[in-house]
Amino acid sequence: MPRASARLHLLGLIAAAVVPLWLFGAYLLAQYAENERERFQREALQAARAASLVVEGELGKLLTVVDGLGKSPALAAGDLETLHQEAQRLVSRTDSEILLRDYGRRQLFNTQRPFADGLPPAVPLAPAEVEKAKAGQRLVSDVYANPVSGEHRVAVALPLHGPADEEWLLAITIPTSRLRDAMLPVVPAGWIVAIGDRNGSYVARSQLHDETTGKPGLPEYLEKVVGSSGTFTSRNLQGVTLLAGYYRSDFSGWFYAANVPLSTVQAPLWSSAAAIGSAGLAAVLVSAALAYFVGNRFAKTTAELAARAEALGQRRPVAPLQTSVSEFAQISDAMVAAEKVLAERTNELQSVLETVPVAVWFTYDPRGREVIRNRFAAELMGLPADAAKHIGTPDHVIDTLAFRDGQEVSRDDRPLTKAMRGELTSNEEFDYLLPNGEKRVLLTSARSIRDATGAIVGAVQVSMEITERKRSEEHRRLLVKELNHRVKNTLAVVQAIANQTLRGSTNLQQANEALIGRLASLAQAHDILTSENWSGADLDEVVIGALRPHVEIARLEIAGEPVRLRPSLALSLAMAFHELATNAIKYGALSDASGSVSISWAVEGGEGTQRLRIKWQERGGPPVKASVHRGFGSRMLKRVLSSEPGGNMEIRFEQSGLVCIFEAELRAPERVEIAPAPTRSNVA
Repeated sequence: MPRASARLHLLGLIAAAVVPLWLFGAYLLAQYAENERERFQREALQAARAASLVVEGELGKLLTVVDGLGKSPALAAGDLETLHQEAQRLVSRTDSEILLRDYGRRQLFNTQRPFADGLPPAVPLAPAEVEKAKAGQRLVSDVYANPVSGEHRVAVALPLHGPADEEWLLAITIPTSRLRDAMLPVVPAGWIVAIGDRNGSYVARSQLHDETTGKPGLPEYLEKVVGSSGTFTSRNLQGVTLLAGYYRSDFSGWFYAANVPLSTVQAPLWSSAAAIGSAGLAAVLVSAALAYFVGNRFAKTTAELAARAEALGQRRPVAPLQTSVSEFAQISDAMVAAEKVLAERTNELQSVLETVPVAVWFTYDPRGREVIRNRFAAELMGLPADAAKHIGTPDHVIDTLAFRDGQEVSRDDRPLTKAMRGELTSNEEFDYLLPNGEKRVLLTSARSIRDATGAIVGAVQVSMEITERKRSEEHRRLLVKELNHRVKNTLAVVQAIANQTLRGSTNLQQANEALIGRLASLAQAHDILTSENWSGADLDEVVIGALRPHVEIARLEIAGEPVRLRPSLALSLAMAFHELATNAIKYGALSDASGSVSISWAVEGGEGTQRLRIKWQERGGPPVKASVHRGFGSRMLKRVLSSEPGGNMEIRFEQSGLVCIFEAELRAPERVEIAPAPTRSNVA
């Protein structure tokens, strides 16, 4: 048997190894080519989606404008001229145009023209657009040419009804260049992004926009735009073969396509092929020099590559491999790069989930009991947010109670568990009772996670806390209810004052003066209650506030313990003191310089029912004559206290002056302070 030298064996071994290495390099190249194509496809879809988000956001802003204008009182009143002025203010100094039209071709107004001018016919509506408008749906038009200027524009419109139930469309239009300008910032370098309407005509294009807007796209290109999204290759208007990714919007019905020359996609492939070929040729040339080292190093290098592959699978750091074999070095570098990319994507995902101000749960447990939660989800459920804990580490759900529309929701009917069964949850409100007793209101959506075959492998739930929003809504409802109640009560009091004043007045001048005085007293009492947020008022403040406009406080003697009055009783007493002061100025103790008035009060009763007794006593005035004072405001005094629980009024004409005594019950919140109150005289 012929024998060959070790060198020849090593040379033969290296020669035999070169072919598998080249094949292995070709395999890596094919994988790389496939990965690069998939990467470009993903980038194409992402670019198309990014353009759609920007443009659809611009359309959404336009809808917000017409939606707000559609709520104008001028429209409800049929005042189209005022509505036209409001629309002109909205679009002044812009290239936007607002018009009101019917479902035919008649324009009611157009911000590009004065209101009274005759208007040309509007662009006709497609039957499908009329059908959507009659169904109350918002419209986004296809691209069209302005009948007057020829400029290509698009419109968004809101169906509404006129004051006589006419069927109108309130629309805002913009030139297609606005959409081109809006999407340019998100167009990647070297890419072309185009927008096509429902008929396949160009709406906007990141390049050659003016030459293409309004023109139909290539039929061979359009026939591949099928479904909601996808990728394909096709020629463009200039005959260049492109790799394209598209996304069709449910909102507008338009499609967004991102295109890159196929040569750009294939360039890295040819570059990699050249690199691998060069490395293989170099391996052959240096095989003789490396023959004595290949055998020993091959096994060692293979083991080190296997260890790095295992580390990559377990998401552990992969260190670069120090080797003189270029193919092994390439594999090692690819693993290091892959580990870096995986770490970056994992960190990005974790950063996003830990940053977004919403709670996110993932589960791959069919029963939905083991979940992966982000920091906001942990805080929302009252758990400590462990920043060091990896986002992919599952944990057991906490024991909470969930309610929907007041009915308890079992664990099997929670959104995350339902999503594991393929059931959809969209923006539904749930009330949660946490183990620590706190309550949360969450706005929740949940979706299934499916693999490439469509089988459910997991679920994700996103929730936003709206507890404070719900509380605010309830608070606003209570405020509106309270405001309605107080307005009705105030109107009833004003009506009673007006009726009583007019009934007891002999002429218009007298009625005017009396009514103004009584309403001013009522307003003063309202000021006191408003400063206290209508929780009540102190009796001494009510007395001073009612009397200060009529008489010097030095002529009054006020004494009594601190008493907190409910709002209705405070208003009634303010009106009573006003009547007494007015009468005292006209006929009683305050009609001359020597007279004075004493106002005192006391609270009778224990912890149960308490009664307030107030005494008004005049001194030093002219002699009292009952006939003069007969009927002096007594009807008003009796009326203002008649609606109060236990309300009573007594008038006596004593020798020293008029005496009036009021009595009323104090309810539970109107408790008298326990500490003794000092007597107040000549209160300023």
